Amino acid sequence: MRNLDSDALAAFVAVAETGSFTAAAERLGRSQAAISMTIGKWEDRLELRLFERSHRRVSLTPIGSRLLAYAQHIRAIEDEALSMLLEDRNESRVRLGMPDDYLTLFGTALMERFVPQYPNVSLDLQYDFSHRLEQMVHTRDLDIAIITQNPLEPKGELIREERQVWCCAPNRSPEAKTNLQLALFPDGCRARPQILAALDKQQRNWRVVYSSSDLAGITLAVASGDVLTVLPESAVPRDWRRLEPGDGLPNLPLLRLAMIMPQHPRLPVRQLAAFLRSEFQMAKRSTSSDIGLKLTTGQN
Repeated sequence: MRNLDSDALAAFVAVAETGSFTAAAERLGRSQAAISMTIGKWEDRLELRLFERSHRRVSLTPIGSRLLAYAQHIRAIEDEALSMLLEDRNESRVRLGMPDDYLTLFGTALMERFVPQYPNVSLDLQYDFSHRLEQMVHTRDLDIAIITQNPLEPKGELIREERQVWCCAPNRSPEAKTNLQLALFPDGCRARPQILAALDKQQRNWRVVYSSSDLAGITLAVASGDVLTVLPESAVPRDWRRLEPGDGLPNLPLLRLAMIMPQHPRLPVRQLAAFLRSEFQMAKRSTSSDIGLKLTTGQN
């Protein structure tokens, strides 16, 4: 064997870094069977066993561990060479989609660290519901999307879990009302059914007095009076009151934030995906910034 197959290297690195053929398939936009077949055929050609397989997790063999650093280095050199070849072409635009209440979490990292690191990449940021973002990636109207996973049909590569927080305007106590007044994102928001089901299970009376498809509308409604909402922890305004378990409201499940891409993403898309993994799988916090981003405001 005189050369290392580039697709096999990519599959090997993805499985090694995620510890799962399924997660590697999500990262690369391929099926789990295709990834498993690629690795199996490569091991046969190399006449080496690179992974130990178990029901719960895949782990590297000693020779696989030695190969990983070389494979990552080779992939980095390939990307650097492609970046040089494409730097004068109009292929640097990346269309990124997410629910708009996630901008607080991702915005600063994108502007302060991704843009300086990749000055030739142009970001076009669009907001919408997660189920619509999934479809836009499928139809290639987006290059990459950050979504809230559907707990019944999870899609994408999990990059972060985010706590949901009951919150309200400062110096307000809307939780004391017999009939809770809520401001929520409308039907189509994946968090909304969880919120209402938790209240019903607790046998709390509630009424949605305001729905908005964007975070600005929710913020305005909550600021106007004794109104409750639920936001991802990173999106709660700093001066708002965050309700705790002792305030009598039900606990809510974590939001599972995932990243989805089409098959065979372009180099700038892969660079953005790698950046998002490195930043947010380490559970770093960010605050919003929109300088230099082209914003297409849509529904949350």
